[in-house]
Amino acid sequence: MKDKKIIVISGPTASGKTSLAVNLAKKFDGEIISADSRQVYKGLDIGTGKDLQEYGDVKYHLIDICKPGEKFTLFDWLPLARKKIDEIISRKKLPIVVGGTGLYVKALIEGYEIKTQTSNLKSQNVKKYSREFLDKQSAEKLIRILKNLDETVLEAIDQKNPRRLIRAIEIAEDGIKQTKSKPDFEILQLAINLPRDVLYQRIDQRVDNRFKEGMLDEVVNLMKKDVDIEWLHSLGLEYRIIGDFVTEKINSESKISKTQVFQDMAQELKWKSHAYARRQLTWLRHQNKIHWVKNSFEAKEIIKKFLKQTKPSE
Repeated sequence: MKDKKIIVISGPTASGKTSLAVNLAKKFDGEIISADSRQVYKGLDIGTGKDLQEYGDVKYHLIDICKPGEKFTLFDWLPLARKKIDEIISRKKLPIVVGGTGLYVKALIEGYEIKTQTSNLKSQNVKKYSREFLDKQSAEKLIRILKNLDETVLEAIDQKNPRRLIRAIEIAEDGIKQTKSKPDFEILQLAINLPRDVLYQRIDQRVDNRFKEGMLDEVVNLMKKDVDIEWLHSLGLEYRIIGDFVTEKINSESKISKTQVFQDMAQELKWKSHAYARRQLTWLRHQNKIHWVKNSFEAKEIIKKFLKQTKPSE
C-alpha cells in the first residue's frame, strides 16, 4: 500500500461488528485490532462476546492480554493499538479496528496524545476526591467535577455512566491531559446500520444465547476467584447486573436455576441493553465522516474505493 490506511468498524452492541470485520479481513487480506475495553481481559469470554471461533484463520490483536481485576485504560490501549497498526502495515496487511468502546475509537481516529501535567496541577492545588465520595455523587455532579478538571474529556465518554465519569475524574486528577495531533494514517470509518426492531431482536437473542453458553457461570467463577464486585461493575451492563444477581440471590451453597428472579434479571439485561444501544447510536450519529452500511457488500464497495485513492499532495 502506498499510503498508510486503516479501516474502523463501529456500531451498536449486537449489530454484527465482529462478523463484518472477519468478512472484510478475509476479502482484503487484513488483521483485526480489537477496540474493546473488556475483551482485553482473560476469562471474560461470554459476557464480552469474544466469539474467537468466528475469526478462523484471521489474525487478531489486543484480546486476552490482561488478567481479571488488572487496571487497563485508554492510556494503555492507545499506544498498543498504534504499534499494532504499524506492525500490520509493515507486513503489507490491512489493519481493521473493530469494537464498541467509543472512546478508544475516537482517541485513535482523532489522534489523541496523552500528556502528564502533574507539576502544573500541584501548583494549582487541584483537589483530589476520594472514591468513597465520588461513588455517592449523581451523574450531574460528577459531570460538573470533571468539567472543572478537564472539559475536553466530556464529549468522548458516556455521561450517563457514573463509573466512566469517576474514572475520567481520577485520570484528570493524576494530571493526565488529552491533546490531539493528526494521525499519520488515513482512516475509513464504517458503522453498521440496522432497523431498530431488528437490533432489539438481535440483542435479546444474544442475551438468551449467552446464558445458554454459561454467562452466569462465568461471572460466578470470576467472583469465586475473588474478583472485586466493584471491578465487575466497572465492566458494564452484563457483569454489573449479573454480579448483583449473584451477590444478592445466590450463596456458595446454592444451585443456580432458572427461577423467576433469574428471568427478571435476564429481562432487565435485555431492556438496559436496548437503552445502551440507543445511546451508542446517538453518540455515533454525532461523529463525523462515518459511512453507514447495511451489509458486507456495501462495506466492500466503499473499502475498494478507499484503498484505490491516493493521498493528495500537501
